[in-house]
Amino acid sequence: MPQSRALDDDPRQWLGNTPQLEWRHPRLRLLAVRLTQLSYRPHDKALALFRHVRQMPFGCVGDGTGVPALTVLRLNRGDCHTKSTLLVALLRAIGLPARLRLVSLKPDFLQGIIDLGQNPVEHCQVEVWLEDRWVRFDSHVMDPPLVEACRTQLTLEGRTLGYGLHLDGATDWDGQTEALSPTVAADERSLPVRDWGCYDDPYSFYSSTDEVRSKLGWSSRMVWMLGARRVNQRVHVLRTMAREPVEIQRSL
Repeated sequence: MPQSRALDDDPRQWLGNTPQLEWRHPRLRLLAVRLTQLSYRPHDKALALFRHVRQMPFGCVGDGTGVPALTVLRLNRGDCHTKSTLLVALLRAIGLPARLRLVSLKPDFLQGIIDLGQNPVEHCQVEVWLEDRWVRFDSHVMDPPLVEACRTQLTLEGRTLGYGLHLDGATDWDGQTEALSPTVAADERSLPVRDWGCYDDPYSFYSSTDEVRSKLGWSSRMVWMLGARRVNQRVHVLRTMAREPVEIQRSL
């Protein structure tokens, strides 16, 4: 089974295909080429793909552990697992080594969207090989209108962490430097409680890691899907904030 690989390995090892990425599918390859046809430098190409995925509305698809990239593209929405799967597939489709880094975050960063008690949350970050180094980001997960709604709500509540992001976190990417949205080095509350390493896709992580493999079971999948429904309902409320800020504040 796939395992997390050493960080000093050959980046070309992160160009392969998997059933979840399926980046060789004509629809994914044509989309990747179309989005990058006017870009020449690798980081410009990566940025074009990032922007396309970032503008897709945030929304939980359900069980994100095994959703294929093509399904994410068809649904035109996703969360950290599914949007990251699609982005890695698109990056590999144009020959840029890319991978997922899985970390566990304290549930504080989701406060206001879903209550998970004290249980850490597995979170996907994307890493792409640019100019002889890995560049990490997760600022593609939340679409810009939702980012603004969440930042406004945090400000109204006098908090810096919640609703999927940190007020001081990155909400965009320049194609060259690290850009993490819910994680800020100066705020210990936001830092990962565990770094699981790098994987091709979410399924390769969950299926090969003993501590989280149970989340592939039917009961866990049902809990995941029910939780996704609650998240999407709350996100729908947040998206109306620009029109009715006072009412939204009360309802949250």
